[in-house]
Amino acid sequence: MTLRTATLLVAMLMLSAGCGGKPAKQMITVTGTVNYQGHQLNAGIIKFLAPNGDFATAAIRPDGTFLMTDVVPGEQKVAYVSGPVSVGSSDKAPSGNAPKAKAATVPAKFSDPQTSGVTVSVPESGGAVTVELK
Repeated sequence: MTLRTATLLVAMLMLSAGCGGKPAKQMITVTGTVNYQGHQLNAGIIKFLAPNGDFATAAIRPDGTFLMTDVVPGEQKVAYVSGPVSVGSSDKAPSGNAPKAKAATVPAKFSDPQTSGVTVSVPESGGAVTVELK
């Protein structure tokens, strides 16, 4: 076999094996709420960790909902980290008459998806999920 024939053979084998690489992962968007002891949380960060190591995070809005993009569908481990709870605009000096919002006290075990013990199933079509911190 000549060098030219060997080179062509190797090139053909590589092309027949596929040159597209891995197919793109399906990424979706989910919305949802996070509950602790029967109460909806209205601040903090929620994190989903997929079995393949992919993760997505979202801030919990004051109305208690979150919007998370680029999530891999399937079973996810969940972590929650509490955040500041505010009432009103952050660009004004606090007034003495403003109502004070109180953050829920959530145990530290929920801050790590490996120790939280919480999972959620993310539908392949996306949509709404409810996270129960138990």
